Amino acid sequence: MELSPLFLPALLLILIPDVFTHRTAAQANSTNATLFSCSSDTSPVHPCATFVLYRTQPGYTDLAHISDLFGTSSQIIQEANGLPSESITFLLGQLIAIPINCGCTGNRSFANVTYWIASGDNFYLVSTRQFENLTDYLTVEALNPGAKPNELKPGQAVLVPLFCKCHDEAMAERGINYLMTYTWAAGDDLSKLSKELNSSAEEIRAANNNRDFSAAVYKPILVPVAEKPRLAVLFYNATSSSDGGRRGKFHKKDIILSSIISAASAVVICTLLVLACCKVSPNKIVARTTSNLEGVRELLSPRKLAPSKNQALSPRAKGNKVLAGVSQFIEKPAMFDFKSIMEATMNLSSAYWIEGSVYQATLDGEVYAIKRAKGIDVAEELNIFQMVNHTNLIKMAGFAVHEDGVCFLVYEFAENGSLDKWLFAKASSSDSVSCLSWRQRLNIALDVASGLQYLHEHTRPSIVHGGIKSSNVMLDAHYKAKISNFSKAKPATVGLRPSADVFDFGVLLMELLSGRRDCVEERESGGTMWREMRAVLGVEEKGERLRRWMDPKLKGLYPADGAVTVAGMARACTREDPAERSRISEIVFGLTVLAQSCSDAFDRAWAASSEETMAITDVVAR
Repeated sequence: MELSPLFLPALLLILIPDVFTHRTAAQANSTNATLFSCSSDTSPVHPCATFVLYRTQPGYTDLAHISDLFGTSSQIIQEANGLPSESITFLLGQLIAIPINCGCTGNRSFANVTYWIASGDNFYLVSTRQFENLTDYLTVEALNPGAKPNELKPGQAVLVPLFCKCHDEAMAERGINYLMTYTWAAGDDLSKLSKELNSSAEEIRAANNNRDFSAAVYKPILVPVAEKPRLAVLFYNATSSSDGGRRGKFHKKDIILSSIISAASAVVICTLLVLACCKVSPNKIVARTTSNLEGVRELLSPRKLAPSKNQALSPRAKGNKVLAGVSQFIEKPAMFDFKSIMEATMNLSSAYWIEGSVYQATLDGEVYAIKRAKGIDVAEELNIFQMVNHTNLIKMAGFAVHEDGVCFLVYEFAENGSLDKWLFAKASSSDSVSCLSWRQRLNIALDVASGLQYLHEHTRPSIVHGGIKSSNVMLDAHYKAKISNFSKAKPATVGLRPSADVFDFGVLLMELLSGRRDCVEERESGGTMWREMRAVLGVEEKGERLRRWMDPKLKGLYPADGAVTVAGMARACTREDPAERSRISEIVFGLTVLAQSCSDAFDRAWAASSEETMAITDVVAR
């Protein structure tokens, strides 16, 4: 329902007293533990698709910031709520449905999202204010054992477990397909709420163990429903032009009255904001636009100098979260001077050669990786890079074109080179590299999965990379993995689906486990690594069988159950039927839980054995 500009400030005055009610009542962890408990023996199959219901509040009144908070995409929330656009602005206090994947972690049902700590945050405030009691601070602390509650730092990433639950077979027989999580508000009435959410009072009581709802204020409850919720959402779209240009043409009385009401609203809002200590993100989300590339030279406005360190390649400000790793602005790459690149590489001297057609060059004081290609082959890759920007995707700084058609693509430089050099290095190799630890391998897998999740779910249309393999995974100075080589990347079509990337990622997981390279040429003959994995996990003694299959360079310093879990993920990714393969979001969820629960004992043992390994040296041009 779209509202006029005059109606917005007037309604704000009505809604403000209820919207800003302080929702920081004590959180009852014992009740939540019972209501959202799960067991691998008796619970439904996890993860399952369901929803949490969230009320818009200052700082979270547009899809960009709300999707950022919940680690999903604006498009997914837009479609779930039947909204006409991704660029709308909600009124305060509007109830919207957030799609989540609910999983069973230990004996509790959660949907884990990553939250980046801001100045002044603590676990209690994050739980009660930002996430409106859809979680509780004790559970957040328990899931982040490495984070000290009294020493949280801005920019620190923590896992926030949202309470959720999957419906069981008995519910499905009664027509219930979702159990939505809703925070009971002061003044809620069970009869009215059941009608608003298209449920029934009896089903809500049964799903919540017949609890006393008068004692459930500011606590999460379960709402069983048969279908996706269709909520009556009030919003104001300041950028819509569907009214034929009427917006902005108001009578003088309307303008004066609107100004008076807006001023009064502003005074009330500012006062309550101070009292509530609400934090509003200072940055606006800028809508991404794409353009068709008709030629490399005509693609972008030329800039002869490389971008400075504070521009395209600067780290994202740690407090500004946009899709949990997506840079806020997607800038056009710069036009580099062709002659400068040739001088920086001494006419592509072997002294600056890295591998393939890639060279190292220092331009304007910055070190870059330079890839030589034909101009006709790079137009699509440039187009893809205009559409994406994520911390786990290699960044393109710019390009240079020569009159004879030779083109140089300029990328950020990854100090530790490609992943294959670390996984498959021979003991006799002249490159002095150390073996990757179990934690490093887990983090690399999570990085790659996060980059793929962005390509598959946070771009429009979805993008299929088409070449996920260890040689196309680059490691920076801190071993953060970045997906590179987008020469085969294309928008998803009927004949090219994200499930192809999921299969390749499953093979990459197997390489991380085994330390052996998968032979692509042998896939059609059946002698492939993914078939080996099926055989390993298809026996009763799979733990022992997998131990013999694991990379001996790990020296057994990894959790056996963790290795079995990752192997199971790899098998789920490489099913022959693409429709049966796991979604990359499910893999990100599982790897996140594993990475967070990885014991420090293995790190200490690995550090103690590091004297027996060769020293690490940075990858440099040779």
